[in-house]
Amino acid sequence: MPWVLALLVFLPAAAFAQQATPRLISDSPQYCAELSGRFAALEIEAPTHLRVLADEGRQLCAEGQTRSGIAKLRRALKEAQRGE
Repeated sequence: MPWVLALLVFLPAAAFAQQATPRLISDSPQYCAELSGRFAALEIEAPTHLRVLADEGRQLCAEGQTRSGIAKLRRALKEAQRGE
């Protein structure tokens, strides 16, 4: 029976140790800049419609509409990474 308790104590700790460092996601201007930089690294390969989408996202972030800007940047980044 004590081994069950030990398993319950150590198993979650082992699972947590194997996870990658979590990335903080927020609706801050800093996150807009991070996404913009990540897209810029892929931008050469990105189709025109995704570059336009990312530009719209950057513009929204610059205007203070960070949530909408982040949504567009994330969509452009996701589709560019997927190869669309």
